[in-house]
Amino acid sequence: MARAFPLVAALVVLASACDKPPVEWTDPVPIEQPAGPARLVVEGDSARFVADSVTPLALPAMPGRCVDGTVVAQGERPGALAAAWWAVRPDSSAVLYTAASADSGRTWGTTFAVDTTDVSSNGCRRPPASLATVAGDLYLAYALTAPEGTGVFFAHTMMGMVHSPVPVIYGQRIVATAIAADSQHVVVAYENPNGTRQQIGVSISVSQGHLFETHTTASRGVDNAVAPFVAFTDSTLAVSWLTRRNPDATPSRVVRVGTVTRWH
Repeated sequence: MARAFPLVAALVVLASACDKPPVEWTDPVPIEQPAGPARLVVEGDSARFVADSVTPLALPAMPGRCVDGTVVAQGERPGALAAAWWAVRPDSSAVLYTAASADSGRTWGTTFAVDTTDVSSNGCRRPPASLATVAGDLYLAYALTAPEGTGVFFAHTMMGMVHSPVPVIYGQRIVATAIAADSQHVVVAYENPNGTRQQIGVSISVSQGHLFETHTTASRGVDNAVAPFVAFTDSTLAVSWLTRRNPDATPSRVVRVGTVTRWH
């Protein structure tokens, strides 16, 4: 599926620039992450991880589906699930698909091709998409190499329709992503696809992901940061990542909480 290129993106980003930072961050602090699948949640002015094991009765069947590139998220209704996965084509490029189930994965509804523009030869050697559900709609963040360049992209389905993918940030490499959303706001966290030092970037949309108006960095310059998680509620934003101060150190997980100052 072709992606959308908002012509006013640069003007909006420039217009939003001001002396006040987009997020007023506290210092990162250590956080415990449970073994197995987990998600980050905001509670008051702090954050924690909760176990988030979603076990569908079956996964959508499709030739070429990447087992490690498949993610499943819980919907709002009992038994409601959403899945997103990469399926590899014969030339080792891939297509991002999604589908929903109303019966815990016993059966799956219509499969939608979210993004068909990948031109890489990575096969299944790519991070899974990140997935959030909001009132039956699916929100996805992912990285791929499109004809116009490599980058992080956002796509979503609304009322059974797939909206054209929107670029979040372009860069030099494929990176891991995380996503959180409500009915109006979307926050995408990602390993910075540019530069030599590993950092975690954050892009914020106040228009359901049709445009990402705010971009900032969550990690600090001293961090080598990978594997992001993100969560928000009201104007409180939390971003977590793994960090190590030197290549021989054991990575540790930290979380940084901030107040969004341009949340409107």
